[in-house]
Amino acid sequence: MARRNRHRLPTDRRVRPTLEKETLLWQRSGVFVFGLDEAGRGCLAGPVCAAAYAFPRGVGAIPEVRDSKQIAEPIREAMFDEVRAAAAASGVGFASAEEIDRFNILNATSLALLRAVERALSATPAARLVFLTDGNQKLLHRARRFLEMPEFQRVRDLFSVGFEEEPVVKGDAKVASIAAASLLAKVSRDRVMRDLDARFPGYEFRAHKGYSTELHVRKLYELGPTSEHRRSFSPVKQVLHPGEARP
Repeated sequence: MARRNRHRLPTDRRVRPTLEKETLLWQRSGVFVFGLDEAGRGCLAGPVCAAAYAFPRGVGAIPEVRDSKQIAEPIREAMFDEVRAAAAASGVGFASAEEIDRFNILNATSLALLRAVERALSATPAARLVFLTDGNQKLLHRARRFLEMPEFQRVRDLFSVGFEEEPVVKGDAKVASIAAASLLAKVSRDRVMRDLDARFPGYEFRAHKGYSTELHVRKLYELGPTSEHRRSFSPVKQVLHPGEARP
């Protein structure tokens, strides 16, 4: 059944993500392809969120899906259920602000990816798995250090049988499955930040989503850090320890 394009975006000349990479991989027998992306890595507060997304073989890309940063928040929110329903498999995972401080942001991002993949694997057929990861690092391979956590069962099996991972720089602008993962991660994290806005009145989390905006930094200095602020990040660290000199 043809998809209805209900969520129209303004037309422009920016390159839209395609299924070119996925289609090439699908030509290999028994291959199942996921796109991986994250949201909130550079924020001062809140979790980092990651998503895994796989299109069914032989479908077309969803025309409206692109790098989630290029889509207005109300449109992203309206598209979420349709994009998730169109997946052959998908999953979303988080790593908390406390985990970011404990493990560092790069390792915590890989942990969030591992959680997303653990959830996605529940709907994944037996196949050779290929992961197209946004950026220039093999973050899923980096997550090996977390495999002994009891929450991970399917991914332990995945690491034992092996998989392929290919980093794609600016992948959310080029690769359709990464762009779809980008949208799921962004919307899922935005929802968490709206919940935090209700828990912590006055910080305006709904407006800035935890990013280091002028508004957020001003509120941070006025009100002090919450339990959801990343204490290893500047300027949160400076607010907590004002007498410490910067390195």
